[in-house]
Amino acid sequence: MAEKKGNLVKLHYDFDTSKCLEVGIKDKWYRVTCRDFRSFNGPRRIVTWPEKEPVCQEYDGPIYFHGTNMKVKDSELFGLQYLNNVRPEFKPTYSESFRFVLPSRKR
Repeated sequence: MAEKKGNLVKLHYDFDTSKCLEVGIKDKWYRVTCRDFRSFNGPRRIVTWPEKEPVCQEYDGPIYFHGTNMKVKDSELFGLQYLNNVRPEFKPTYSESFRFVLPSRKR
């Protein structure tokens, strides 16, 4: 029998995960997964289509460390937030390649 490793805690989502979730990078919007959306430090929005036209709603909820339920208190890094600033996998995703220091944001 193999021992279980990682991903044992159910992640908490403060938003409707069935909606279209997007993050803003360099004046463009990219669709991301729920896991990446909750950990992204930067502009985030939720897009819905009640009629034929999209309705965009900015999301200003809490930011969590990627893969955990621990909230990020203060971070100057733009992009996905990792515990101890170490990404567990080898190859970064496109949205993770933009990590730089942001001017301070009010929360």
